[in-house]
Amino acid sequence: MQSKPNIKKMKKIFLAFLLFAFIASPLFCLSQAAGNWYYNQKKSGNTNNFDDGIINNNANEANYYRQTKQQYYTPVYSSNDTSFTIGADVMMNVKADEYVIIFATSQVGETIEISHDVINKRIDAFINSVIPLGIKKEDIYIDFISQFPIFEVEVEKKLFSKTYNEVPKGFEVRKNIHLRYKDSKIVEQMLIKASQNEIYDIVKVDYVINNSQAVYDSLRATCVRIINEKAKEYKKLGIKYDAKYQTVNDNISSTYPLDRYSTFAEFVKYTGDEAKPGSKTLPRSNVPALYYDKKAYTGYDLVINPAVIEPVVQFTCNLTVKFVLKKQ
Repeated sequence: MQSKPNIKKMKKIFLAFLLFAFIASPLFCLSQAAGNWYYNQKKSGNTNNFDDGIINNNANEANYYRQTKQQYYTPVYSSNDTSFTIGADVMMNVKADEYVIIFATSQVGETIEISHDVINKRIDAFINSVIPLGIKKEDIYIDFISQFPIFEVEVEKKLFSKTYNEVPKGFEVRKNIHLRYKDSKIVEQMLIKASQNEIYDIVKVDYVINNSQAVYDSLRATCVRIINEKAKEYKKLGIKYDAKYQTVNDNISSTYPLDRYSTFAEFVKYTGDEAKPGSKTLPRSNVPALYYDKKAYTGYDLVINPAVIEPVVQFTCNLTVKFVLKKQ
């Protein structure tokens, strides 16, 4: 009589096999290679979900694995009985021609006149310090933001009660400095000059492309070339282009560096050794740790200027041609 198989033993073997397969899989290696990026995406809920074995690819444009390999694959050729479509997607990384940086500053004084006078002296000193860096006065604009009184509360004590009164104690003036420049290498020197004049806040940096239309024209021409090359290759499959009519759809877009900065978790903590006498914990600011996370290259037929080492403006063009066939 044949003995029944040991069910418990088979379950152990099966679980051991699954564990080995998981450890050997590329997805397990992904968590090691992605480092802080993956940890941050996991905390924000935008990472791949491995709990049920299904990759939930909703994070930004693509996951880290695809972005690192920079896979280029041809999108779409689709067809049915009456029509078919050929498409092309192209991206171009473009370095900015100019930049506009905005510094924010404020000043508190006993009177409105004193506040304006002091902040103007600080701004003038900063402007005079950056002119030797190649900045022209016509490339600087002072944007007046606001002026408002500052109050403090005084307590007036009475026999059986207290009265709280707001008393004006001074004024605060806020102004922004808009500064245009072309050489990105002078930014660090400008920041030092700004801090020397008690200007610490950077609102943002705009990247300026002087002729974006020329970029789009180049992308569109590249898409047309790619579609023609695809059509030529598809003819080898016996596809006939005897169409009743054709429709064309053109979609262009641009992504600027300001929209592509992400936060990441810092593993290093600057703390002192509490066990040692006199050791102090260093204060840490609440400013998040950021990095430039360019738009992923996944899904594009061609990426022009793919190797970038600095933030760039990323232009994209999607062109599709639909062939509506004649009825036979």
